[in-house]
Amino acid sequence: MKKMFGLAAAVLIAAGCAVSANADAAGLSSVSLREQNVSLSEADLAEYANRVAVLVNNERRSRGVPELRVLPKLQTAAQIRAEEITNVFDHVRPDGRKCFTVLGDLGQRYYYVGENIAAGQSTPEIVMQSWMNSEGHRSNILLSDFMYIGVGVTQKNGTLYWSQIFMQHDEYADAFYPTSQKCGDVNSDGKVDSKDASAILSEYGRLSSGAAASFSAEQKKAGDVDGNSMTDSKDASYVLAYYSYLSAGGSAADIKQWMK
Repeated sequence: MKKMFGLAAAVLIAAGCAVSANADAAGLSSVSLREQNVSLSEADLAEYANRVAVLVNNERRSRGVPELRVLPKLQTAAQIRAEEITNVFDHVRPDGRKCFTVLGDLGQRYYYVGENIAAGQSTPEIVMQSWMNSEGHRSNILLSDFMYIGVGVTQKNGTLYWSQIFMQHDEYADAFYPTSQKCGDVNSDGKVDSKDASAILSEYGRLSSGAAASFSAEQKKAGDVDGNSMTDSKDASYVLAYYSYLSAGGSAADIKQWMK
């Protein structure tokens, strides 16, 4: 089957180029650099990547387009590309090869594939707005042929770099639909445990001392276990109690179910 390629890039300050391997001309779109000097933890970056995938499916679902599943190997490829564009902001890799060779390096086959990149946008919502306001990026995000997505996010010198890779191929058992962050799982590792309780207590300590909040909006939502619009010691206590319950063989699928 013939392979199809889609490329789109949101450039730092001035303009973004949307190009297709099957087109002779390139379209231009303006993308502003919103914020710099960010400093995020690895958990924050993982949460941002997941959030982008969730937002992509929100856009597709609102238009009646089938939702995408996250493919772990595609996620790895997107993260590699995010790190590469901190050095060469282009659909050409630092070694001069085309961007999609990253999939071949990982042994990943595909029928159709596309890439979006961006730099400088400080949140998943802002980068998605930038992409959706650009015809080439939006085309990749909404293309019904795609089945899978991988999202990469990294930071360098206070600037965030973003990568999306879209793909169509056969069915993969390890692919999954992205979901919003689980209640209590503030470090986005898929578990609600003592690490989350410790993080919540640390955040509560910062807020109590008058320091600026360090949790992202998604972390605040996940950390507000009792739903009182605060992240405090009570939330940490609930997380620890739920963790103990699970460790003793409890079967409640999430902390909200356990609290009922």
